[in-house]
Amino acid sequence: MYINGVMTVGEEVDKSRRYFLVTIGSAIVALGVGYAIGRVTAPAKVTEKIVTKIVTTTTTRTETVPATGTTPVSPTPTPTGPAGLSGVAARAVQGVKDLINRGVVKPGTTMRILHVAGSRANLEKAIELWSKYVPEIKVELITLGQEPDVYNKAMQEAVTKTGTFDAVTIFSTWLGDLVEAGLAKPLDEYYSKYDPGYTGPCAPITPLRDYVTMYKGHRYSLVLDSDVFTLSYRKDLLNNPDYAKEFESQYGMKLKVPDTWEELIKMAEFFTNLKLKAPSGGRVWGAYFYAEPRFAAYITWLNIFIEAGGIPFDLKTMDPKVDSPEGRYAFDVMLRLKPYMPPEAITASWADLYDKFIKGETVFTAAWPSLTKEAHRPTSLVKDKAGSALMPGVEVEVGGTKKLVKAAPNPVNWVVIVSNYSKHPELTYLFFQFATAPDIGLEMVLQGVILDLFRRCWFTDPKYRAKAAQGYGEEFLDVYMKSIEISYPDLLIRGGPEYLAKLTTEVNAVMAGTKDPEAALSDVAAEWDSITKKYGVDSQLEAWKSLAQLFPEDVKSVWKAKGYM
Repeated sequence: MYINGVMTVGEEVDKSRRYFLVTIGSAIVALGVGYAIGRVTAPAKVTEKIVTKIVTTTTTRTETVPATGTTPVSPTPTPTGPAGLSGVAARAVQGVKDLINRGVVKPGTTMRILHVAGSRANLEKAIELWSKYVPEIKVELITLGQEPDVYNKAMQEAVTKTGTFDAVTIFSTWLGDLVEAGLAKPLDEYYSKYDPGYTGPCAPITPLRDYVTMYKGHRYSLVLDSDVFTLSYRKDLLNNPDYAKEFESQYGMKLKVPDTWEELIKMAEFFTNLKLKAPSGGRVWGAYFYAEPRFAAYITWLNIFIEAGGIPFDLKTMDPKVDSPEGRYAFDVMLRLKPYMPPEAITASWADLYDKFIKGETVFTAAWPSLTKEAHRPTSLVKDKAGSALMPGVEVEVGGTKKLVKAAPNPVNWVVIVSNYSKHPELTYLFFQFATAPDIGLEMVLQGVILDLFRRCWFTDPKYRAKAAQGYGEEFLDVYMKSIEISYPDLLIRGGPEYLAKLTTEVNAVMAGTKDPEAALSDVAAEWDSITKKYGVDSQLEAWKSLAQLFPEDVKSVWKAKGYM
């Protein structure tokens, strides 16, 4: 139970869990975040736009890289790559040259990549850079308009096996579905042979590195992105000495960046009651967190649930564990925040949160890295007033000791898989190793709006950090690196979008006042059980056990203390 906002645990608790367009001013920016897409039965017709680019050449080295994140494997030795490229990129280029020299791949070969329109600028940048080294190889982009189109097309290919495309960029949320459907090719062999740089100071940051690329202990994808949430806030208001004095007088605590949801609720109440006027001329609300029909569940509710020590499924039986004290506490926090959020938070599109924050109409909010980009644009009304911090956490009492648990949601997240039906799978893998290399990958990420930073050296190495800071700001880089380190995955198991769709519906109903939290949690648990049985308890449990090991260490330590793990 919870006493004064602290989750207390005695013994084991309760044995019996884009395609979006954002309107900023008059501009509509495709940011890409996946909504829960149910199981596809009849793939919809979609319009394809094929963009042809010419793509090329060179060399490699030897290192040791985990094939599955745990077992070190020695890569196949190859010569040194071309000067001016990182080792990761050079190994990819030389790998292509070796395939050509051995006659495995012929000059003029074409790779075809299925992707959503929002990532076109990113991929075109990667192709432009690749063309300097491997002009013998062509790359075609099969561009689809929306994320559901990509999912449908990918699932259709899993059935028809035509080899129409060689790779597809997907939300990591879909990985379980596409592996089980037979589309995603295991990449362990290529990781071992070519070393994509997943260890060392420039590796993708853990645990994200593993949970978006692994399924049932094997690598099936390469990281393209990170979509980890951070807390955004009006630092001009938090740093105002008059407000600080008044807040401390009323609440007996300092006005500061909140460490917990309990602290944030008090601050949201304080600022809402001040009835301040925003730079836009509108009213200032204390908070705005997703509570609407698309993202309420697997961002806000699930974040609080995980931080409180909640676990989505039992690790022995696969029984749902959402109908629990942690699930009820997550609702308690959201319902107590509700009076201090604009009414639109329950009904508006996800983009309204962006709009209100950059107009200065909310004090605390949380979103993808793109919100920080928007808040720092010249047209933003909070350009020099927006701060970044880790998501607020939950104080959990385990065995008489209080522990502050902070975790950050990583909703969706772009990755790339190689098709099992590709005519050139090794060549295709090598293109994406090049595209996501430390030097090339940063250029690709900064080119468009839907991909974000994921390699550690982009935050820590001066030669990369300066360029990254131009797009995000210095303060955000430090906060975001730590946020990735405490991030946790979506339900990256088969049917993940279905589980989350049900949870989302029920969370929104509670926030809208049309359903009781107890009834909602009971209904979620029953539906989750049905979904699990549909796909097979044993198979789902195997996937969940593997995924659970990739959650942040603080979360797992609480799960262990509660007897969940």
